[in-house]
Amino acid sequence: MIVPAQGGQVAALDPAQRRADRLMTEAIEEAVRPLFRVNRGLGWLRVLVLLLPSLACLWQYYQEPNLGLALLWLVAATLLYSFLMIATHDISHATLLDQGDLEQGLGCALSWPIAWPYLTYRNLHMLHHRMNGMDLRDPERREPTEEEAAKAGPLRQLHFRHPFWGSVLGLGGLQLILSMFWFGWKLRATHSRLWAGLRIDLLGILLVQALLFAWAISQGQVLKLVLMLVVVERLVGAVMQARGMIEHHGLWLPSTTYELTQLYTSRNIVAGPLVNFLMGGLPHHSLHHAYPSIPYDRLPEASAIAEAELARHGKPALPRVGSYAEGLALLF
Repeated sequence: MIVPAQGGQVAALDPAQRRADRLMTEAIEEAVRPLFRVNRGLGWLRVLVLLLPSLACLWQYYQEPNLGLALLWLVAATLLYSFLMIATHDISHATLLDQGDLEQGLGCALSWPIAWPYLTYRNLHMLHHRMNGMDLRDPERREPTEEEAAKAGPLRQLHFRHPFWGSVLGLGGLQLILSMFWFGWKLRATHSRLWAGLRIDLLGILLVQALLFAWAISQGQVLKLVLMLVVVERLVGAVMQARGMIEHHGLWLPSTTYELTQLYTSRNIVAGPLVNFLMGGLPHHSLHHAYPSIPYDRLPEASAIAEAELARHGKPALPRVGSYAEGLALLF
């Protein structure tokens, strides 16, 4: 999809329609507000259910002398860790544990070993929620504008036409990491905490990586550590790229209110309770974007409330695909 030339400008509409839409979104917010409360026990359970098996698989990887078998343990550990990295999205909104600095420290502890600049991501993600569908500076915008598409060279145009092959399988985690640092620097004047977060992330990542390599050298495990970082970059990067693209691909279009813009520029994915648990409520991405204070376990209920209110006012259904496989098909 190409973003229209007007970018984030909302089309002029009947003022009465705008007022009606604002009253409707206020009614939705009032109805879902009781769902804002975080279940800390469930949050810690989600962290431990993912973290402990991942660490056990990682331990087996370093203990296994046969490289082929070790790789199987590494892939298992990495896939589990992918869901932990998705949990850092909840942590960035303080909707997983609601425990202040302790929760944010956990986000750093989970992210720095794989060189993910968590604090920078957190600050940029807040900007993404503010800018999505409305401001072309959105650091997580995937759709090129008409001007960007016209000026792009052949390789970039190919990437615009085939985002799955370019971002998910090609650039992967490396693109995500570099883009966080790039947008953190570029938008540092937009968010008061960006510059400080950038510096802390850089120092934290360098320190943790230095400690990891010092341990690997002392144990004769440098090759396995490098292999681990490569596999993590490939697999976690692919999962995170695909997830983000499915949630927003082809939906950039401002609406009459901020909430309606978020609801209709974010895509829901039909998923059962287990997938919703692993994905941190992100299958209900429309409601998360409009009301990010809702914890992941209450998002299915919030979606039902919003859908009923929208239908009552004659609004279209929220963007939706029947599965993550169907969502991936959108990217081809």
